[in-house]
Amino acid sequence: MTKKLQVLAVFAVLLGGCAKQSVKATSPIEPSEKTQPSVPMNGLELWLRSDLGVVASEGRISRWKDQSGHGRDGIMDSAPRQPALVASTLNSLPVVRFAGAQSLYLKAPVQPEAFTLFVVGKNNESEDTFSMILGPASNHPNNQLRWESGSEVLAVGTGNDLPVVRTHVGNTRAYHLLTARYDGRKLDIHMNGQLAGSHAFRTSGPWLLSQVGAYFSESYGKADLAEVRVYSQAIPADERAAVEAELKNRYGL
Repeated sequence: MTKKLQVLAVFAVLLGGCAKQSVKATSPIEPSEKTQPSVPMNGLELWLRSDLGVVASEGRISRWKDQSGHGRDGIMDSAPRQPALVASTLNSLPVVRFAGAQSLYLKAPVQPEAFTLFVVGKNNESEDTFSMILGPASNHPNNQLRWESGSEVLAVGTGNDLPVVRTHVGNTRAYHLLTARYDGRKLDIHMNGQLAGSHAFRTSGPWLLSQVGAYFSESYGKADLAEVRVYSQAIPADERAAVEAELKNRYGL
């Protein structure tokens, strides 16, 4: 082989290597890598997502699977009491819609003492009354988290001496991220990542919540829920802020 041919052969090999490297660098990312958020799992007791683990028939949800690994699925066997799955509603993602007569029982209650709770959704109650997010069921204590009068959030725990706490958060009838964080001495309420109010008190035990969308089987929520996470600890401020940023980005809030 002449020297000129040798040079051309080497050049061809180099070009082939570059082409292979280029193909590898631009290979597609798997969908799971793009869509799965990095979620802190330490202390995560309940995780409901409207785009994952929803068992529905003709748009009605009989089971909302808990993604925390604790098996606290939300269930409802009675068809008229089942909430609806509404596709492509919030940043192209579905929501679970409660229309005033629907709820889901948790297979096992969540019962934190200190806690951090994240809710993505909105209050659909047009009247100046309350709309349930999480509440009691069966013979459990009357512990609640709910929207109140279109602009407030109310928390109460008759089973653990959590006083009636109201926080003005602004318009709850638009999609938003609600965060409640209690460290054993103080409850902080954030709206879309911004502190809306702080309340100092001490409780006497766990805040037991056992139903989504209802107060026993008497009063119900009119609401859209996209995601609910409950942690059994007051997660650090930087971690809370990171979760809020991830949820706001995910749902386009």
